[in-house]
Amino acid sequence: MEISIQSASIIREYGCELGAKMIHDAGFTALDWNIDTALSRDALKSAAELKDLCIFEKPLPEVLAYFDEQLSAFKKYGLTVTQAHAPFPAYFPDREDILDYCIEIYKRCIELCDAVGCKNLVIHGITVYETDTNVEKGAYYKELNWKLYRSLIDTVKKTNVTVCLENLFKSCGRGFYAGMCADPHEAVEFIDTLNREAGKECFGFCLDTGHIHLLRTRFFQYVPVLGDRIKALHVHDNQEISDAHLMPYAGTIDWNDFLDAMHAIGYNGDLSFETFAQTRKNKIPSELLPTFLSTIHAIGVYFREKISET
Repeated sequence: MEISIQSASIIREYGCELGAKMIHDAGFTALDWNIDTALSRDALKSAAELKDLCIFEKPLPEVLAYFDEQLSAFKKYGLTVTQAHAPFPAYFPDREDILDYCIEIYKRCIELCDAVGCKNLVIHGITVYETDTNVEKGAYYKELNWKLYRSLIDTVKKTNVTVCLENLFKSCGRGFYAGMCADPHEAVEFIDTLNREAGKECFGFCLDTGHIHLLRTRFFQYVPVLGDRIKALHVHDNQEISDAHLMPYAGTIDWNDFLDAMHAIGYNGDLSFETFAQTRKNKIPSELLPTFLSTIHAIGVYFREKISET
């Protein structure tokens, strides 16, 4: 069970060399690789023509060359890419052409992960858009999700990559409402059906702790339903008022509930922290970043001991 952290803001703000070194020096051995930064939400939403938007439109050798500086720095400092985060969202209201474009992008992301030995790729499902109040569209959105993930079967089953769905939420005004896979039974339905159609285990689940908390769901209610389908984690905290991405114990999550639930299912995947709100330069002075990184890693060590103890 390796302890990992997102690469995004650290690599972007401190550069590949220094960023990788600081992550390594804090004790981390693995990364949640933010390849999603190669395609911005704004560029996707505003594009009149869906081409020349990101590197993932190019052949795999060009994609690998694009990320070579990052990958070389990771290798130098002994950081293994154990999971990655694909670009999102894959859809905007009344823009199914964006979904078709993103499906092709995701196929290249799967191939990239396979080429670098990354075992899990998180691909967000489509949830009812925050400004879309027509609840009758729920069935339509579910069909879009079936299209999204089924379209990836032929690509992913040729690789050693697991495509991970994630529990999502939607916001409306000041409230938070269930999004794609917020219901664990829906997640099971998708994963089991897709794996059956693929003829092998190609799909799994990434449990996002912050999203669970925003919907006021207890881990002991959610985690046992997924069981060993959970292959990856996005571990972060909040205070139930925003998706704050704080480190554990900086918010109001009951972490004993989380640890007990993960221990009960025998979780043996990696512990990956999505705590970018406490690693960004506009939040944490550069001089204090090593301290925060070390603290997050120490929490990971503690979590690993609690989840693994006999």
